[in-house]
Amino acid sequence: MTTSRILFPIAIALPAWMVMGLLGCGHPPAEREPTPISERVLDSARDSSTVRWAEGFGFEAEGTILWLAHDGDTTRWVQGKIPAACSDCIGLPVSTELELATWSTTHVPFVRAVEATDLWVASGYLSRIEPDSTANPVDLGGDAGMDEERLLISGADVLTSYPFGDPMTGVSQRTGVPVMAMAEYAEAHPLGRAEFVKVFGWLTGHMKEADAVFNSLESAYLEAKAIAMSEAEKEGRPIVFTGSSKGGKWTAPAGDGLVARLIADAGGEYAFDSRRAEALGLNRVGPNYEVEAEQCALFAAECDAFGKVVHAPEGWTVSDARNEAPWFDVDGRVVFHCNTAEVDYFGQAILEPHEMLADLVHLLHPSSGRRDFVYFQPTTP
Repeated sequence: MTTSRILFPIAIALPAWMVMGLLGCGHPPAEREPTPISERVLDSARDSSTVRWAEGFGFEAEGTILWLAHDGDTTRWVQGKIPAACSDCIGLPVSTELELATWSTTHVPFVRAVEATDLWVASGYLSRIEPDSTANPVDLGGDAGMDEERLLISGADVLTSYPFGDPMTGVSQRTGVPVMAMAEYAEAHPLGRAEFVKVFGWLTGHMKEADAVFNSLESAYLEAKAIAMSEAEKEGRPIVFTGSSKGGKWTAPAGDGLVARLIADAGGEYAFDSRRAEALGLNRVGPNYEVEAEQCALFAAECDAFGKVVHAPEGWTVSDARNEAPWFDVDGRVVFHCNTAEVDYFGQAILEPHEMLADLVHLLHPSSGRRDFVYFQPTTP
């Protein structure tokens, strides 16, 4: 059996997500692979046969009602007249092509994916978004707050945002523009997050485009996973440690989230599952575990690879990795990274989970063949 131990830090930031690292040691293929999400009953599927992976949204009444769940709350949306059976629904104008304003930059790739940029009339944080030749959205502002007058001028029918921090408090009341908060970043499965493209298909009347986009990436993701399962059966599953550092402190995503799913689907085994976390006495804060440097060093002693998501306009080398994690001996070990200065990791990657997975498959199982890496790549000296 080939033994491989990999460490790759991934973390989630809102409304974007992830700052990464990775650790592990090889174990034989075992019965420990998590139950595929497709074998679980998703609450979102109860009212919709068209939502297969996401848990944060769904459709009712033959697709005429959209519901969105976040932070223990659920909102229901309907275009046109609110039916008596949906008295708590939020009404949107009668239109198959609603004009959209986006506050979260992570929503822009969804709009582009469903070919609805002609309906994209306003955007927050516009300076952080790559210009679009088919759209000229009004700049709504950014860190200093929203310019509500510009929102009104844009003529937007709805403003999409995120519930995190409740940044849009009072906007609907003051402007009359409904604020649709969605939490795609909270999805535990990469395909669940990508499936939010269907929300934007519903809003813009481009459901055929949304379905086509999602079906294609879903097929590619499952194909990459099948390759990973085959390699893991032959070589074993490297145990993968994930974490990120800030101010000298390290955190690791919990084992019930997106990071753990990516690792499992790439033919690895996540180090911080609940059993190991309990054995180590780790403190969980929200979706992450706090990890002391001494604990990182303990795990690193058994690892043979290290990776991290970084923002490095001048490039990222093995020397940078040494400085970032001095307790990890990189000599003779695999080192890899994702440089957000070079790839749209916080945007387009949401709609390319198959590319992220394929990268990880080839890093965890190099014998699976050659790979033109898209997001994660080997780090050079």
